[in-house]
Order: sequence, then structure tokens, then C-alpha cells
Amino acid sequence: MPNQNNTVGITDDDIKKAKDYRDAMDALQKSISGVNSKLPEFSEGLEAGLKAVGEKLPEVVDAMVKLNAQNKELAASGQQPKSVLKELDSIP
Repeated sequence: MPNQNNTVGITDDDIKKAKDYRDAMDALQKSISGVNSKLPEFSEGLEAGLKAVGEKLPEVVDAMVKLNAQNKELAASGQQPKSVLKELDSIP
């Protein structure tokens, strides 16, 4: 349903998709930060480091799956999907 206060043709569905995409990007950024926070574990040895990073990798995979789903929705609605790697590169 179009937003009645909107004069540029952006629908409520477009806004929801943008919010869902942003949420997926935020989740991916948070999961990568979680992996980064485990890198100091390598100072205790390779095994400890790999184990610590391995505990966080499922979060990264889940976030990437969600972001991929958002990209598929964008493509299905005729919008241009975004490059996940390019988006990650733009995060400060």
C-alpha cells in the first residue's frame, strides 16, 4: 500500500524491504565483529584460536544467508541487488 504522505513513489513495501536489508547488514556486521573479537585467542595457540573463531562462524553464515535472501527479494521486485562485499567494504 502506498504511503499517502509520499510524493516520490516509494511504497511502504519498499521501506520495509530497505529496513529488512539494513537489519541483515547490521546482523552481518555484528557477526563479523564477533569473529574479530575472538582473534586474540590465537595468542593462546592455534587450536584455541580456531576453536574460538569457529564458535562465531555460524553467526556469520546465518547473517550472510539472510542478506542473500534480501538481495533475492530486491531482484524479484525489479530492484538492483547489492554486492555484499562492496557493502561490507563501505562500513567504517
